[in-house]
Amino acid sequence: MKVSHINIFFRSIGKTQIKYRWLCLSLLLVLTVINLSGLRNFQTQSNNNDWIVNGSEIQVNSDHFKDIFGNDQYVLVLVQADDVFAPEVLSIIDNLGEELESTVPFADKVTSLTTVSIPIGTDGGLEVKSPFEDGIPADLIELAEKKAFIMSRESLVNNLVSDDAKETWIILKLHPFEDESTDVVTVGHAAEKVILQDKYKSSNWSLKPIGSAYTTAEKMDTVSHDFAIRIMLGFATMLICLIVFVRSFRGVIVPFIATLFGIGSVLGFTGLLHIPADSDLMSLPVLLGMALSIGYALHYINAFKLHFRRTGKRKESVICAVEESGWPVLFTVITTVVSLLSFMFACIRPMVWLGAVSASVVFMVYIYVVILIPIFMSFGKDAKISTQPAGATKADLFFEKMGAKLVAHSKSIVIISTVIIVICIPGLLKMEVNMDYLKFMGSKVPFVHRIEEVLKTKIGNLYSYDVLIEFDQEDAFKDPHNMMALDLLENDLGKLRMTKISGGKPRVKSITRMVKEMYRVLQADDPQFYKIPEERDMLTQLLFFYEISDSDSLYDDVTETFDAAHVHVEISDYNANSIVDDIAKAEASARKYFPDAKIAVVGTVAENAAMNATIVTSELKSFGSSFLMIAILLVIVFSSVRTGLIAMIPNLAPVLLIGAVMGYAHMPLDEVTMMIMPMILGIAVDDTIHFSNHIKYKLEGKVSYQQAISETFREVGKTMGTTTAILCAMFLMYCFSPITAMFRIGLLSIIGLSAALIADYTLTPALLYISKPLKINK
Repeated sequence: MKVSHINIFFRSIGKTQIKYRWLCLSLLLVLTVINLSGLRNFQTQSNNNDWIVNGSEIQVNSDHFKDIFGNDQYVLVLVQADDVFAPEVLSIIDNLGEELESTVPFADKVTSLTTVSIPIGTDGGLEVKSPFEDGIPADLIELAEKKAFIMSRESLVNNLVSDDAKETWIILKLHPFEDESTDVVTVGHAAEKVILQDKYKSSNWSLKPIGSAYTTAEKMDTVSHDFAIRIMLGFATMLICLIVFVRSFRGVIVPFIATLFGIGSVLGFTGLLHIPADSDLMSLPVLLGMALSIGYALHYINAFKLHFRRTGKRKESVICAVEESGWPVLFTVITTVVSLLSFMFACIRPMVWLGAVSASVVFMVYIYVVILIPIFMSFGKDAKISTQPAGATKADLFFEKMGAKLVAHSKSIVIISTVIIVICIPGLLKMEVNMDYLKFMGSKVPFVHRIEEVLKTKIGNLYSYDVLIEFDQEDAFKDPHNMMALDLLENDLGKLRMTKISGGKPRVKSITRMVKEMYRVLQADDPQFYKIPEERDMLTQLLFFYEISDSDSLYDDVTETFDAAHVHVEISDYNANSIVDDIAKAEASARKYFPDAKIAVVGTVAENAAMNATIVTSELKSFGSSFLMIAILLVIVFSSVRTGLIAMIPNLAPVLLIGAVMGYAHMPLDEVTMMIMPMILGIAVDDTIHFSNHIKYKLEGKVSYQQAISETFREVGKTMGTTTAILCAMFLMYCFSPITAMFRIGLLSIIGLSAALIADYTLTPALLYISKPLKINK
């Protein structure tokens, strides 16, 4: 496939564009208006549920769990005071709980010190009710008695209230959502308005809100604010780069318009299709589109300027720019789009969305650039011919000399590159997968810092999972054998490595705790009877007392037909590998005690643990498919397997370096960092294509390898450096983000792009010069 033949085709395209420029602009305007009309329907969402595209067993189980026990998302408030049983603190707890329950959408019921149901002995046996059912007593002696009673309940101490009575929870249970992606944010914002009111502030206590329903709204607000800042900084950087590198009014305005309309058209089209954008990742395709559009524009503009200095003829220079740049720019677009589309081979919805939208943005900004740049550059007068040789600038001549020196040291370059690659491999092997929500956001984010403070308290917690046990027959958990097995399972789960311990007690709970409390109360409150009764009649009686006293609380832990129950396990920290091991052991223990029941481990932590393996396979699929497709394209274009594979070698260097940095710096592979490697591969190959394609074109002109490389450095070396500098400047905007994941995107992308440019300046010409895979026309 001769480059000269392809260039002839693009020359005809350039002539057609100039001849029918008004028609081209009119058609583009119509397309733009249609697409932009969809922006009125554009929506964003941030939903960590249902991440796996084709569904998974754990998602099916989680949905089934919600169908049985209701919404698993809560709004929680940690109350801290010198004594949470002080009258003014109890009053605040009661008032705040009531306001949350009455004003927050989807509110079900509040559990707190003033509302918690506890078994209390009566003349007729026992009943389950709140010690503060008749209000907070004014008599301090009576209040002290109630405090002593609550603090004597094993099921409450270091669960609802700390053993030193300095911490307690207000827990708002929610009804099932209609549309989780939007309802959870609505709930969070409504709860925030209530909790942050001045009337609930005091130096005598502190309120620290937490819970997935609350923090999801905070996350959305944080990400949206950060997105706006990154985009504003991106546009400012884009304008500065255009002014610095193009230095002409037309060269600044046209790429800027092309970028706006290109990105706007894609987002508008998703609005027309009612496809919501992922708010966590939305800034990535936008900034990527900005950076690449400038790069594509610069190739056309610099080629135009080069020919304009040589000939002084404007329209002819535009045609020559399309002829020379049309094919390499198109091919770089194809490889970048292919690389981004490789995200769709992953099984993770945010990656699929990012791949589809980013590929569309790249393609659309390319369409706008290749139509608008040649047409607007064709307007104007001709100019005088430059006196510089071949229309070259001083910078071009500098790159020509650099190219000659690099060719002379080709073997040394290959040896040094090999050593660097070898050093990178151990770091690459140190990479670990970790879906830690807090580390993803980072402690610089205010609400994450608050969560970290909560986690340091005695009863504070964020991470948990549930073990669901379900029988086919009703009343299975009225059988003392099964209830005792549930208690034994609790004990086993409390011994697992990641289970949180508060005051020496594992944070594991189920229906057994209330059953044991009731049995103890029924036996004159003797602590020796804090256990599961062995007689079925006694167990059935206890469950009946609980059902008639507080059925809502009972059915939080067991189904109405008593065929299913669950054990709730809180964990101390998020360590992906340890959690995966704990969950496997938890499931094994449950199957040991309940061999005839259906067992499932559910919850966000369980889903994230399952995502660990998915991330690894998705990364391999995405990068592998990207590498394979780009390699095939290079082989086809260069009509040589050898040349195509040689061209891929320099593009592996930045990927290996990114992996090494992540491994050595202990940066986890998560849902964001996993996208960097295939993305950088697709972008990095652009310069390799421009460089190799130009050398091939020069060799077709019957020059030597050394001369072809030197002339290629002179004609495209500056542009390669400029486009990479612009890309790095765009990704630099992420480095100023307080969100750790965004910072990592910026840092790793800059490292990868810089390494790719260095490899293309050194390793690519060295390999081509040593191996000489391209034929010289004689």
